[in-house]
Amino acid sequence: MQINTGSPYTTNKVGAGQANSPTNPAANSVQSAAISSALRTTSADKTTISEAAKQALANDTSASTDKPGHSAKFQTNRGEITLDIESYFSPPSSSQPLLELPPLLMPSQQNVDALTAHISKVFPGFLADNNIPLAPQEISYDNQGQLQLPADYPYADELRAALNDNPSMARELSTVNALTSHVVEMRKSIPFQEEYAAASSQAEANAVIEKYSHLFWGNRSNDSIALSFSENGTLTMTANGKNV
Repeated sequence: MQINTGSPYTTNKVGAGQANSPTNPAANSVQSAAISSALRTTSADKTTISEAAKQALANDTSASTDKPGHSAKFQTNRGEITLDIESYFSPPSSSQPLLELPPLLMPSQQNVDALTAHISKVFPGFLADNNIPLAPQEISYDNQGQLQLPADYPYADELRAALNDNPSMARELSTVNALTSHVVEMRKSIPFQEEYAAASSQAEANAVIEKYSHLFWGNRSNDSIALSFSENGTLTMTANGKNV
């Protein structure tokens, strides 16, 4: 599964809603396609994010000598590649035309972990450079991908201005949000995959499909993803208020 938004940056946000049960052939076709997609979810998405992120923060052996956490291994549409994170998210220079699209980040927990660890290391410095004394308690994005800050955060204007002046940081934050959303939703399909694979007859398979039919509709309700920051700027990804 790839996330392609026309750029190397994943900024899409899955909309919330609730679907009705299918009653027509077209809906059945959509369901079949969704089932096939669910069955292709990789086993890499079964691991947890938080523990790997903590390990990456403690033992980042891929960092360059001049910038902490500057590089990391990512799963992309071209396989596993070590990327310079800041270069990847920086806008291309207008004097250097883009001859080849950058690799696309896959919605994997490995990628979420790498970005979480990197943001935790560089975000405090980003705030300090912009004279912002306190990180927001959390950052979220609405259905149109617009950044949302807590109503009582006193430095909202300053942070918005700083992100506007630093598009690479803005893109990295929105990307980790979108990747986490996809990983969390894909994880929900794991029980379906296991039960579907264990079905010994078409009748049992149909029963499994019916049981998990809520997974196969595009306007179903999705978990609310947020970037939660400690006072010193360390990032933790959350889904519905719980650590991911």
